[in-house]
Amino acid sequence: MDEKLPTEDETIKELQETIEKLKKENEDLLANLKKMKVEHLNYQKETEEKMKSMIYFANAGLILELLPVLDSLDLAINSLSDDEKEKNLGKGYYMIQAQIWSILKRYGLEVIDPKGEKFDPRFHEAIATKKCDKENCDEADDNLIIEVFSKGYKLNDQLLRPAKVKVIIH
Repeated sequence: MDEKLPTEDETIKELQETIEKLKKENEDLLANLKKMKVEHLNYQKETEEKMKSMIYFANAGLILELLPVLDSLDLAINSLSDDEKEKNLGKGYYMIQAQIWSILKRYGLEVIDPKGEKFDPRFHEAIATKKCDKENCDEADDNLIIEVFSKGYKLNDQLLRPAKVKVIIH
């Protein structure tokens, strides 16, 4: 057995090559780890957004079905005389309305009640118009909402139902 041991320089060179190889493997593993961490964070964010979206649409569906109930409650309250509003029945209507609104506001529901505002097709649906009957009409009140037939609603700043309105035209 005439096996020759490597020289000191050869051993150092071999160890340096091993160290460089291990450094490269370490850098690759670290880069992969960072990439996986970013992918995981993106996945978490995407999952949270999907969850928020699912919750929004579930809430929107339920709230949309409750809007006619709110409209009916408003009609009931508005049909009461001033005396009836002060009696137990009227006070009961107001209490129910306040309780419902307290819940719906927590979920992000907002009323669009645009009387006196300019018509905005993003939030309003014009179902009637009125010709301007002022003398010397200056068109400053063109598309002004003069009557609200039914309130509109936004849920978390997204339109749920447009307000149905009457506007002035020239």
